[in-house]
Amino acid sequence: TKPPKMIYRLVVLAALCVGASSYSAPSRRAFLAAAGGSVAAAGIASVANAQLPSTGVRAPSFSLPNSRGEGITSLDSLTKTGKWTVLYFYPGAFTTGCTLEARRFQADFEKYQKLNAQIVGVSVDPVEKNASFCNSERLDFYMLSDKGGDLSKAYGSALSIPGFGTFSNRQTYLIDPKGNLRWVFTDVESHIERHSEEVLEKLQQLSA
Repeated sequence: TKPPKMIYRLVVLAALCVGASSYSAPSRRAFLAAAGGSVAAAGIASVANAQLPSTGVRAPSFSLPNSRGEGITSLDSLTKTGKWTVLYFYPGAFTTGCTLEARRFQADFEKYQKLNAQIVGVSVDPVEKNASFCNSERLDFYMLSDKGGDLSKAYGSALSIPGFGTFSNRQTYLIDPKGNLRWVFTDVESHIERHSEEVLEKLQQLSA
């Protein structure tokens, strides 16, 4: 007999928000399999069929507070730098997977600079938590606080847990210097450790 759905919801919430080191990405997949093989069975709204924005056209606009305490960051302010933007969405600061992902981006930071690219993270975490995370990991890039998940929804990256609100699913978007969305990585969770490498490879292809 399977435990009540509320138990599943609490476990998933703990994985996303608390980030216990013992609850890794593989165990999350095993949990979902035990819940019936689908996110819906775990009481989560599936993001597999979420409406992704179209590539080759202007990326969805946004204006959100950043973790550097410098006020608001918008799509326009990012494109004014004349750089490519690696806009990556993640479930929650200080969780195991999100920490690994951020560290891999940081390790490759100079490579992104050589490709004229800037890295910007997005989560529903408050500004203060994102700032603490960036300081703790000594990141040379910053995060945006998508309170309420409106930007995550606009980018097809919203993960809704009934009773607990909306989180950002782990997805990455490449935006060119003109503000056009050029590429979307949706299957990031299964290979977080090498994700930065594939982003760099795609950037090289697109900017060639």
